[in-house]
Amino acid sequence: MEEYFDVCDAQGVPTGVALPRSEVHRQGLWHRSSHLWVVDGPRVLLQQRHPSKESDPGRWDIAVAGHLSAGQSPLQAILREAHEELGLVFPPDSLTFLGVSAKEYVGRDFVDREWQYQFGALWSGNLDTLVLQADEVVAVRWMPVDEYRRAAMAGDEAYVGRREDWGNFEAWYRTVTG
Repeated sequence: MEEYFDVCDAQGVPTGVALPRSEVHRQGLWHRSSHLWVVDGPRVLLQQRHPSKESDPGRWDIAVAGHLSAGQSPLQAILREAHEELGLVFPPDSLTFLGVSAKEYVGRDFVDREWQYQFGALWSGNLDTLVLQADEVVAVRWMPVDEYRRAAMAGDEAYVGRREDWGNFEAWYRTVTG
């Protein structure tokens, strides 16, 4: 069954219309997604996206990113996605809202216009305990934040840059690492 998204206006306000994912992307309609940056001291958790993904196939990305299903809040969506993609269960109050930004991505067969809600979490668990969603995530790893920043800002094609997130992420990261 195809997922439905709440269609938003250009300012990110839901319009009251929900459409199938394929239609939202085909028409290039604004909708919402949530991102989760997971850190453990100087390291950031990355996932390698499945090669069959519509956008950024096979590239290393932040721990969790996904669309809001119709009717979901950004927090509800990221908690759901963290559990689905990695088997992580976070108490809602353990995540910090970092901010929101707009991004437009033009693919070969779709246009993705998103309001992206960013969250941060501290986690020092063992990667071997994660349960990866086979059709979404190929692998996970820790990477030094500075190394990921250099690769992303240099446009290294192995990584999703997440340039829209960096300012909000770094402001939060400084507060949790001193």
